[in-house]
Amino acid sequence: MSHRKMHLALSLVLTLCGLLNSIFCETQPNPKRDPHPVSSRKTSPPSHEADTDHEAFAYKLFEALSVEYHRKNLIFSPESISTALAMLSLGTRSTTLSNLVAGLGFDLQRIRAWEVHTSFQRLVQTLNELDRQRHLKHRDFLFIDINRRIKPKFLQETERLYEVEAQVADFRHRGIAKEQINQFVAQRLAHRIEEVVTSLHPHTFLFLLNYIFFKGVWEVAFQARFTQKENFFLEDNTSVQVHMMRKTERMIYSRAEHLFATIVKLPYTGNVSLVLVLPDAGRFDFVAKELAARRARPLQSRDTRLVHLILPKFKISSRIDLNRLLPKVGIEDIFSRRANFSGITDETFPTIFEAIHEARLEVNEKGVIKAAAEDVHAKRAHHAPHADATVVKFDRPFLLFVEDELNQRQLFVGQVFNPLQ
Repeated sequence: MSHRKMHLALSLVLTLCGLLNSIFCETQPNPKRDPHPVSSRKTSPPSHEADTDHEAFAYKLFEALSVEYHRKNLIFSPESISTALAMLSLGTRSTTLSNLVAGLGFDLQRIRAWEVHTSFQRLVQTLNELDRQRHLKHRDFLFIDINRRIKPKFLQETERLYEVEAQVADFRHRGIAKEQINQFVAQRLAHRIEEVVTSLHPHTFLFLLNYIFFKGVWEVAFQARFTQKENFFLEDNTSVQVHMMRKTERMIYSRAEHLFATIVKLPYTGNVSLVLVLPDAGRFDFVAKELAARRARPLQSRDTRLVHLILPKFKISSRIDLNRLLPKVGIEDIFSRRANFSGITDETFPTIFEAIHEARLEVNEKGVIKAAAEDVHAKRAHHAPHADATVVKFDRPFLLFVEDELNQRQLFVGQVFNPLQ
């Protein structure tokens, strides 16, 4: 290379370095100009300042729901709920915004609003990846009154950041709006839900359905040939006949004496695990209250051992009215008539926000590795587990937690009182 060309190349490099330096040294814009500046780095990891205690929000929800669902099956997704609320915060302002994000565990005195959305990007990606693998179905349906002047920026940001495409409905005619919403949701969810809306408030402005369904695939399948009907003992000293699955394998196991409970953890495919908590007989309420009070993961140890697990097949679902639930955990401004939704519309007519969370979970024998059915332990009769195996039989009410291993968050929290309901 000639000296002239080398000089020209060096000049270009120095110019480029100066340009990059000016870009990266540029100060952040004043957050007061726009409470929702949108970061162009959609997949950036959350900053340290945006960290929050997701388990605390999950257990606050569980604590409130356990009163309403006392001695009933319950399943909900704290992460699905929090993601839907973070998406909704794009349209809120002033105290409505601060109350909403504070309820999720963020402090707008320390972070900018856009950092809240950045912190949810990995979770949104995880949910979408599980959806693509057909282990999970997650959808947010947001309906806005067609009679309002809606700001295009809100529609753009909800779609870009959360992949939620808002729909319109004629809420002035409640019968028409109810039919529109029910038909749209039924079609998009392959008729898993036929009637999500039974009634609407006369001044409804926004309607949100947060839907999530999980049917995980085990890394190691249960042996279907050993599934048979057995007794599951209910809290009222009666029993029901349920299909009990069984398998013997090495898994994470813990005997939590302080909780009066036995805990096991089983891996699903897709970096997801199921934690099962079996309270001692008569100790369910104590265990549930302790877990809610501690607001920490139930499984702390990482010990593994050979376990002969006996677990019922079940399908459970819950439809939860967020208008009733969220004020119990401190998120209340969005449901009041003074709610500030000026990020969606500048109109000041009475605004009513209605929201429903519907969660469903199914547990069965299906898994990726079927060869386990041929090993020495599986060939033994189901009533004669390996001598070295610890037998754990879920034949009475228990708790469950579906954990996202990548983000260290709880995708689902639930309790099973009757596997047949």
